[in-house]
Amino acid sequence: MPTGTELLQFRQRVTSYVLRTNGGDVEVLVILHLDFPEAGVQVPGGGALPHETIGEAALREASEETGATGLAFGEVLGSTLKRTPDARERRQVDTYSRLSTSEPRDAWEHLVSSRDGDDGLRFRCEFRPVAAAGIDWGLDCYLDRAVERFTAAPAEGGIPGRIGGAHP
Repeated sequence: MPTGTELLQFRQRVTSYVLRTNGGDVEVLVILHLDFPEAGVQVPGGGALPHETIGEAALREASEETGATGLAFGEVLGSTLKRTPDARERRQVDTYSRLSTSEPRDAWEHLVSSRDGDDGLRFRCEFRPVAAAGIDWGLDCYLDRAVERFTAAPAEGGIPGRIGGAHP
């Protein structure tokens, strides 16, 4: 390792824009915490497990937090680095991804079932037109890029890594 280089520990998180078309318009899946309304409007996301790729983590988190069907990984859009108040790992890398879905529901309530601190959380999940999504906390920082790439991408029905649908 070069002199003066310091390896830094960080927490890896994923944030996903789950997109679909409806009547020619692009919609994004948002989540609202039913028990914590102060959490605002968010998109699916959470911590990556040590053995997961970004794509695997993005698909798992979107599935756990929303129960949406027919999820397919599109691509990584970019990452942000944050300092956090967490005493263990004071840096956090958030990697943003684009997913697509064939989910037919427009809105539903979902109870999270997972092996982590999110287990038992209640969310309202709803698709909103991108222009009216109202996503809070700066989580929309790559949304324009996601929509641009989504509308330019070929149909993603056959991409490996689908959750809740047929595998190719």
